[in-house]
Amino acid sequence: MNTARIAPVSPVSVTTGAVEHSVDFIRPRLLASGHDRVSLYAGVQINGAPHLGTSVMQTSAFLLARTARDKFGVDVTLRFGALDNAGCETRRCPRTGTRYERSFRHALGGERIQELIRTYYGGFFDALSAITGVPHEIETYTQQQSRPDFRQEFLESLTRMDALRWVLAPSHGKVPMSPPCPRCGWAQKQGEHTEVLAAGPGHAELAAVCLDHGGYVARVRADGTDGADEAYIGSGTLHRNLLKERVAAREDALAVVVKGADWAAGCRLLDEAFLCYPQAVLPARLFTPVVLSASGAKLSKSLIRAGRTEATAGSEPWMLDAGAWPGTVEEYARLLLGLVTLMLSEPRHFERGYTTLEVARLIDAAGLRIGAPA
Repeated sequence: MNTARIAPVSPVSVTTGAVEHSVDFIRPRLLASGHDRVSLYAGVQINGAPHLGTSVMQTSAFLLARTARDKFGVDVTLRFGALDNAGCETRRCPRTGTRYERSFRHALGGERIQELIRTYYGGFFDALSAITGVPHEIETYTQQQSRPDFRQEFLESLTRMDALRWVLAPSHGKVPMSPPCPRCGWAQKQGEHTEVLAAGPGHAELAAVCLDHGGYVARVRADGTDGADEAYIGSGTLHRNLLKERVAAREDALAVVVKGADWAAGCRLLDEAFLCYPQAVLPARLFTPVVLSASGAKLSKSLIRAGRTEATAGSEPWMLDAGAWPGTVEEYARLLLGLVTLMLSEPRHFERGYTTLEVARLIDAAGLRIGAPA
């Protein structure tokens, strides 16, 4: 593919002249750490069929991993976190209006979660892995939060919450923590009535309230003991990502966090949170392009489900719902690889957003048709 002839038209980037490929952003950290392995971490949503923006981020992760392997001579692994803790059902207290939520894991169970992961991502990831030669792993949040290293980080964060709360929630200092009710799996969305009763390096106790079953105490142990009263750790987005990134930093590899560029503002707060720990080293990050709707807002599953967003006129239905793709999974993977290769051809093309109409134009200009090789 001659990318120069069909490349996007992008404004000059502030990194022009300093960065030739977006993967070079991790080179300083790799040199400083001396690691010979790189682990890239990215997310997988299971709350419905992925849209094009999700597929672009995940395809970017595979291509960035392959380039890091070939350019830096390191072993690479892609680790995807499946967010089975995403909200599946919502209720409100009729008296107070407090919002309660039950996650996909608690509403559907483990077997159904694995089925959803296979349905939405199994074939797509296998195809990307086969083409790029990059191995990948998928771990659910349920599995991750049960491990001792995650629980240890959660417990330490509680001991530092006086500082963390004004970083993770600078407007009000309230960091949501919402351990689900052990009897039904429902939890307060914002954890309004969650209270930390005790917190230490070995264990913690949190009091919470269920709409149906009243008050309960959630107990978290550092060793991740599977006791009958062992709590499922529920926390807000920023707090949860802080814990996940600190766990990733424990690995004997350079941990690289891959997120859509819409996460950039949130990562400013995460980096500030890291600095609340002594001798903290900020994580290496790579941001991928966002795909935009007709309004200029990024594609959003929640807005798509609510019927409040649409693809730009002239683009394709499968851009909002990958399940509407008319070809094979392998063809979808090849198309995404060709598209993201265009975006990665220069950092200025990678450091921007693309409307669905512009994506359609690039696909047409590059000849990335169904069945055509990328």
